[in-house]
Amino acid sequence: MDRAIADRKRVTDWLLPHVERGEKAFTKEQYRQLAISDLGPVSKAAFDFAWISAIEQTGHHDWYKPNTRRKETKQ
Repeated sequence: MDRAIADRKRVTDWLLPHVERGEKAFTKEQYRQLAISDLGPVSKAAFDFAWISAIEQTGHHDWYKPNTRRKETKQ
């Protein structure tokens, strides 16, 4: 349980600056892949929790809407 909580916080901390910028540059899955690239293994559940948490903390509810998938995931 402690690991799950730590992973959620780590991913939320990583995701917050992206969401705070306001513009959603990638799909949710592409952001998940970027997080894994930057942070190492992250469960889908931890990422999903962090995704909701970051959106709610920033108030950018438009991030719940899906984006068109892009080929490139590098920022």
